[in-house]
Amino acid sequence: MQLNNKHKNIRKLLKTAAGCLLGTSGAVNADSTTGFFSGWQTDIAGLVYSEVDRVSAWEPLINTRKTFDDDSVLGFKLVLDVLTGASPNGASPSDQIQTFTRPSGRGSYQSQPGEIPLDDTFHDTRVSFSANYEHGLGRVNKMLWGANISKEYDFFSTGLSALYIHDLNKRNTSLSIGISGEYNIITPEGGLVVPLSQMQAAGVQQNRGDSSDSRFLGELLAGISQVINRQMIAAFNYGYSQSDGYHNDPYKVVSVVDDVSGSLVPGETLSGTYLYESRPEQRTKHSLYSKIKRAFGDDSADISYRYMWDDWGINSHTLNLTYRSNFNGWYVEPHFRYYLQDAADFYRHSISESEAADIGPYLSADYRLAEMWSSTIGLKIGFKTPDGNRNTVRLEYYHQDGEQSPSDALGVQKNYDMFPTLDAFIVQYTYSF
Repeated sequence: MQLNNKHKNIRKLLKTAAGCLLGTSGAVNADSTTGFFSGWQTDIAGLVYSEVDRVSAWEPLINTRKTFDDDSVLGFKLVLDVLTGASPNGASPSDQIQTFTRPSGRGSYQSQPGEIPLDDTFHDTRVSFSANYEHGLGRVNKMLWGANISKEYDFFSTGLSALYIHDLNKRNTSLSIGISGEYNIITPEGGLVVPLSQMQAAGVQQNRGDSSDSRFLGELLAGISQVINRQMIAAFNYGYSQSDGYHNDPYKVVSVVDDVSGSLVPGETLSGTYLYESRPEQRTKHSLYSKIKRAFGDDSADISYRYMWDDWGINSHTLNLTYRSNFNGWYVEPHFRYYLQDAADFYRHSISESEAADIGPYLSADYRLAEMWSSTIGLKIGFKTPDGNRNTVRLEYYHQDGEQSPSDALGVQKNYDMFPTLDAFIVQYTYSF
């Protein structure tokens, strides 16, 4: 690629866009700015995520930051997510055509015998903005402040965070402690469903409550990083979080089936009985995270492991590996990630009619709370244009699976895959200047 006038104009346009994000006038020449508005480093990225026969997402973002003379750093990030496609609603496959009511209560959709039921009208748009500021407190102390706000069609979130870092041992050791808080408002289409109530046919009075509810999440993080030698650095973190409020997914249901045949039990106004899920109003999570980064000449490798456990009964393990090979002006970075989790205590792929008569307070068939495992394999390539700007291209393949033939499947359920296997592809391009 040669740096011609067209590429110069594109570069100016991108810098002007970054200036607009910071509140400057679009009429300012980006290459001639001075003072506060000069010296910004900006990333422009676009990501495409596509599940096979499921959800697709398109995500453009702009991330800009500046380092000032006192070594403080100010940054802003703006992200747009657009999602469309089909999403599992939690119901299990059946030997008959299944009809479901849309979240609004005014329409319906169907799934064919043997299919994982999918709501094919899933769509959402999210806009997110975050800001962060890093500054020193003397020679060996540092503070990082953060704020974020995001809005989706049925969800609003805002949060604040602070992280304190102290260096010691000739700056070979760093201790950190941080705290964050997040407040969410959930306003689902059609209003909040009554937990464990039956889905009703379209046009019939639905079991709905208030129009919205809220949730608060607080998190504490403590960590240490240590320089081992000239080639290696290690880090270890402990995280604790507590969330209180509305945790249900108002669009997920659980199928009620016959104790012997496994076929759907007729509902009040539908051919099948589907109960809206119910989750606890509190969740406590703990996590341990460790990472080692080592240099091998001009190359480097990262390996990290994260263990998480909570009071819902979920335990998860995450292993992440990358290796970066540097060449003359460009690099190649293969990536592998493996994830494994146990099921939540109240997860069921479906329940029998006899169980439904005396169901407990919590129940969910959301596969994200099931026992499952996933793997990601990918490759990132970085290179510079002739004008010195950085570019990266990331390609990844994601596979998620679970127990497709559970031992507690009933009757006809044994003939079907009971876990919605997922395959997805991710492509991301980033231009930095």
